[in-house]
Amino acid sequence: MTSPILAASGGWTWRSWLWLVVPLAIYSVISLGLFAAGRHREPDSFADFFFGQISDSLQRATGFAGWAMAGVLSGLLMLGIAVMGFYWDVAWHYDFGRDRELFTPSHVMILVGLGGLFYSAIVTVIFASVDRAPTRFGVGFLRIPLPAVLLAALGFGGAAAFPLDALWHDAYGVDVTLWSPTHLQLMAGGALATIALWLIVAEVLPSSNPNMLGRGIHALAAGATLTGLTIFQGEFEFGGPQFQAVYLPILIAAAGAFTLVVARLALGRWGAVKAVVAYLVLRVLLGLMVGGALGHTYPRFALYLPIALVVEGAAVWIGTRDRLRFGLVAGALAGSVGLAGEMAWVILSGWGVPVSSLALKAALLSLPAGVAGGVLGAGVGRAFIGAGGGVDAPRGHERSVGVPVGALALAGVVLLGVLAYPLPRRVGDVSGVVALERQGDRAFVEVTLVPPDAAEGAIAFEITSWQGGGTEHTALEEIEPGRYRTEQAVPVTGSWKSLVSLLRGDQVMAAPVYLPADPEIGAPEEPALDRRDITFVRNTKLLLREQHPGPAWPSLLAYSGLAVLIGLWVGLIAFTATRVRPGSGDRPGPPSSPGPWTPPSPAPQPAPEPERTLASTGGWYAPGGPPPAT
Repeated sequence: MTSPILAASGGWTWRSWLWLVVPLAIYSVISLGLFAAGRHREPDSFADFFFGQISDSLQRATGFAGWAMAGVLSGLLMLGIAVMGFYWDVAWHYDFGRDRELFTPSHVMILVGLGGLFYSAIVTVIFASVDRAPTRFGVGFLRIPLPAVLLAALGFGGAAAFPLDALWHDAYGVDVTLWSPTHLQLMAGGALATIALWLIVAEVLPSSNPNMLGRGIHALAAGATLTGLTIFQGEFEFGGPQFQAVYLPILIAAAGAFTLVVARLALGRWGAVKAVVAYLVLRVLLGLMVGGALGHTYPRFALYLPIALVVEGAAVWIGTRDRLRFGLVAGALAGSVGLAGEMAWVILSGWGVPVSSLALKAALLSLPAGVAGGVLGAGVGRAFIGAGGGVDAPRGHERSVGVPVGALALAGVVLLGVLAYPLPRRVGDVSGVVALERQGDRAFVEVTLVPPDAAEGAIAFEITSWQGGGTEHTALEEIEPGRYRTEQAVPVTGSWKSLVSLLRGDQVMAAPVYLPADPEIGAPEEPALDRRDITFVRNTKLLLREQHPGPAWPSLLAYSGLAVLIGLWVGLIAFTATRVRPGSGDRPGPPSSPGPWTPPSPAPQPAPEPERTLASTGGWYAPGGPPPAT
């Protein structure tokens, strides 16, 4: 089996680079079209004329401020390129193993996409400055939207994972896992950048009157956020998890509750459903690219529609004005009723990770994950309150009860605890015999276990075959107590790696069926014997044959640096969410605070800004922003 974008020699063809070139070319053509269609005011300079023309076209086309749309659409394109490269790269490693060169199309797409986030932040600042946008911060003639600073920090930090990843591989060898510290840094940078783009939309919501296209872009930003937060489920989506399977429902509950609570607050009625529709469109297109056009293993994905429906139900039931109460109830429903629907989808759609035997443990861990995600989503949703979002009050009279900082901190601690609890992986005392019945390059596999009940209640017990040009999962059916057999023959020659995989509770184990020799890393062959005595080991010992021991300091530095970086990113997201303009409508105190609330008096109109010169606009201006230009 060969990928359609590979030449017979195994090298990349020119067609493989079209996945990067074509989106950038389309972006350039659309930008020129927007410039040609603009009706900008008298320009002060050529830069003012060029960018002003594009901004005017974007504002007329969407109903949002042009500078915001320039940043959001540029960022969405860059994230699209990055996520296409990411899933392509993961699928490649699952289907073929190691790369033969560093600058593959998928690697370059990830690097361009993450670096493009920094470009998108610069675009946002340039367009905001040309439009004289009333941003909270600035220097000289530059207007600096705070979400653009967040976007630049996430893009820079995510792209910095590339050289750090090379150092990690030098120290410990190649590790085909998504959850190494450098891979997590890369993924987190791209995933959290979707929130930064969404906050740019929040910045201009009060002064915007979005049309159908603008509302669609807003929903797309919500769907992109959900797509971004699901990338941490990648090992489960491709059917090769190296961690406890209970992580799948935990990650689904947390990502769904967080994103869809924000979506309901930001987009109003049916906002959670709109976000899921956008997410499903993105995931189907991504799956068609990876599993169809590129010929790799098709990545499964969670549906999130059940969680969206329970979030909408919570909004109808208790309203959204008290955001803490809404986040708690919506998160609890997402982590229980909604998650039950998601798990039904996982089982019925044939994922390689059965979870039917995880019901109790999944419920105990996913419920607090959903509640924590819902509360955090209610906190970030502050950025959209007062802008005609989901608060159940007439427009212009929205008055929400904020989420206390203590509740947000507690939710963060709970989520960290839930994620840390299943991290340890053990190996059970299981051995047995593997017997093969040859069928050419394949063989039927029979496994006899000691003790005979070792697979009872297992989450998964199967033959996993990968890196032979595809990925296969073949179930082992019990033919008598302690004896199991495949109904289909599995590959046992060539570059395929076939293992007996056993997942039960917190035990993640495997035993070899066939592993080819790998002279580059000094790994011997595990031949496909007619009969082999086996002892189960932790699955990573066989899945990550390229790894080797190394000094302790790179690991300590990588994990501690990742923790500090994510802490800084999360803190900057929280700071940005409290500084965008719609959040000014929060009312502190409990819902029963005494005294009637009356709308605040309109703020006095500032004097017109004098003629703009470098001298008159020099220096930093404080929160509240400069006066708008006439």
